[in-house]
Amino acid sequence: MAEFSLNIQKHIKAGLVVSGKFDGSHACLAAATPGGTILVHSPHRQPQINFSDDKQSNKRLSWSGELAELQIGTEVKSICTGRLGEDERDILLVGTITHVLAYHIEDNADVFYKEMSDGANCMIIAKVGWLPHQVVVVGGNCSVTILDVQGTEIFWTVMGGIVTSLAVFDFDGDGENELLTGTTDYEIKVQKEDVMLWETKETAAIVALTDLPNRQFAYAVENGTIGVYEAGQRLWRVKSKHKVVSIGTFDINGDGVPELITGWSTGKVDTRIYNTGEVIFKIQLSFGVAGIVEADYRRTGKPDLVVVSINGEVRGYSAGSAMQASEPGEVVRELLAKKQALQMELRQRIAMGSNMYHGSRLAISLLTKRGAARIALAAGPGLLVHCAIVFAEGVFEGETLVTHPNRPQGELEIALYPVKNDPVDIHVKVYVGPPGADLLQVFEITRQLPRFCMYEFIPRPQQIPEELLNNGVVADVAERPQRIAIWLNQSLILGEELEVAESGSNAGCIEIWLRGMRDDKVHCFKSNATGKVTIQTDDSTFAGDIIQSLAMYLGVRELNSEATFPAEESKMLDALERVKGLKEVDARLQAEAAGSATLLKNIVIRLEDARILENVEDMRKRLSQLKNINGDLIREHEIRLNSHRELAASLKELNIGVQHAARLRVGKAASNTVTRCRTAIQDENPKALVFAIRHG
Repeated sequence: MAEFSLNIQKHIKAGLVVSGKFDGSHACLAAATPGGTILVHSPHRQPQINFSDDKQSNKRLSWSGELAELQIGTEVKSICTGRLGEDERDILLVGTITHVLAYHIEDNADVFYKEMSDGANCMIIAKVGWLPHQVVVVGGNCSVTILDVQGTEIFWTVMGGIVTSLAVFDFDGDGENELLTGTTDYEIKVQKEDVMLWETKETAAIVALTDLPNRQFAYAVENGTIGVYEAGQRLWRVKSKHKVVSIGTFDINGDGVPELITGWSTGKVDTRIYNTGEVIFKIQLSFGVAGIVEADYRRTGKPDLVVVSINGEVRGYSAGSAMQASEPGEVVRELLAKKQALQMELRQRIAMGSNMYHGSRLAISLLTKRGAARIALAAGPGLLVHCAIVFAEGVFEGETLVTHPNRPQGELEIALYPVKNDPVDIHVKVYVGPPGADLLQVFEITRQLPRFCMYEFIPRPQQIPEELLNNGVVADVAERPQRIAIWLNQSLILGEELEVAESGSNAGCIEIWLRGMRDDKVHCFKSNATGKVTIQTDDSTFAGDIIQSLAMYLGVRELNSEATFPAEESKMLDALERVKGLKEVDARLQAEAAGSATLLKNIVIRLEDARILENVEDMRKRLSQLKNINGDLIREHEIRLNSHRELAASLKELNIGVQHAARLRVGKAASNTVTRCRTAIQDENPKALVFAIRHG
């Protein structure tokens, strides 16, 4: 049962609920509304004496009893609370598509205001290992920015997608926190300053991350999946058809160990043991969950689990409180289902006999042909394949494919179309049996699709395309050709194993030609006896994937390269020119808006004068002017909004281009590429940008 329940009678935006001690001692809730307002609820706030209406009108935060409203004036994308500097009071940070506002609730004053060209989709206040003090980490449009207590940028790096979630935890066990990021391109990454310690890809955009004890962290993705990783290895995951709004930790059963708390869009809140994923408690709200926080809302000295719904309902649960358990009828139904399954299995075993499928076999192989990676299945003599079920993350919609041929076949091929260049574990269940059989034998097989399974081996073209001669990457990995050949055999599906010539004019040299089955582009990979690698391709993303995969396999920590991608360079220069023009347009529009606002104030004052003088004719004239200016302001706002969207899209294009350039290098060379590209973009220097892309 809930320890307390109340309703603040306001609509709350899902995912934007935090708690903080803004006066240093009393826990408060802060939440964003769909209309761009921040609500602050303080149940223990002492009534303040209003000295004058003028002083109250100058404040941005206006209190009404226990509830206060802070007008932001634009859509709120993220909020967070925490301590910055030596002040023991928490501050509130509000992120929008254009800026970050740090606000002191108790002082009712700004701490800092920072314009963010990449926006602020998510934020945390945390201590990261390579910096001495608490900082603000901001996830934006394909970038991560770190601000200090004054709002000064002290770190910036590029990401492959829009950053949607952030957390810090000790990944490598060295006693210092690393930065954990989740993005819209399905990636979860752990980094320490410029070094990427670990990364993985999920099946959809990452929506939430939270740290757990023992080097573990929990994640949630857009398709309703939640799970837990420990030191880079996934412990478990579950999938729902509903969306995750918030995840956090709280010791709900009072055993001294925190559990994983998940809030869903349907209003369900469940509690799981984070090591196994087993659900131990759950509740159901009348409306969708807006947020889950941990706060000492009753001033008992111990925090409560506070759940907020989108219609403003607030419930609190203490550690050890009895949450809603399963209904007795549900337990009975589960037991009856288990009984029925066991009885059916017993009947099948009796009917099947002991020798029906003795010695039966199933052959499975991976191949690449006809535009897809394929699994080939072949049953043993006298047996047919009746059905096959393939489970593979991110390959099929829904992650599972069931193939049921009209007539059972001795052989069956299943086409696979992985979207990204990542290794994929596939689990296959194959049902085999003689023609007309009622009882079938089930084979369960696990295989891994290689990272570059969607690239088909082809002979050397008689005429090499011109774009391949002028595009590509050259890097010196200084490794034996035999190890590079082993990596190629593991990364591709080849008809026969690749071997390196040990004598003759091509001794120690490798040259293979590939055709991408997603886009029919031709690529060439070469290496010589000294370990110099050449990738001839006009696809910088493919080249980056090759470099990163090869460096990871060989254990290379530092690798620079020379890259030539004229189309990519031209695309980035065009984006840089658009950004420059859009910034000038935005400055001009802001100046025009300021002029219109001044004129509007003057007309309002004259309208008020006419009203006091009861000059009806003048009032009509001023109202007509107000209507015209209001229409102009609305049109200018739409123009500014469209201009900002174009600016954000152009900045994203630039950041993705920088990410592609960085992935062509490893280690310090990659971070230097990011730094030089960022400097060139800020200085609007196209020559420096091209130089950084080519040489790192």
